[in-house]
Amino acid sequence: MEQGLEESILDYLKTTDAGATASEISRALDINRMTAVKYLEVMRATGLVDFRKVGMAKQYYATSNLSYAQAALLLQARQLLHSIETVDDHLEVFRDTITSHLEIIASYKKQDRQKFLNIIEEAKEELSK
Repeated sequence: MEQGLEESILDYLKTTDAGATASEISRALDINRMTAVKYLEVMRATGLVDFRKVGMAKQYYATSNLSYAQAALLLQARQLLHSIETVDDHLEVFRDTITSHLEIIASYKKQDRQKFLNIIEEAKEELSK
């Protein structure tokens, strides 16, 4: 799925009070109606949008005020949490996360790196109890 189009659809739906049909969305964004339907169904499956039936039409609406990026990150975090089944799984995720952060932190000034060291020391004391 093209993130730009999903984001455009979500932004458009947030501007409407009553939501919009796939036809209305396709006209507003100048895309094919079937493309709009395809994206809306994927976005519905991920919880970004939902619909209510109005006669024969589906009126889609944004399910939250989260931006597309925030919603995508939230979905990734949920998927990651569900994938952690054992201590070893958790350790692997923790190690990967720490490693990527360390690469960034290493580029900071010494005084800023010290702030991270202080947090790590607090965590170490807490885990040692």
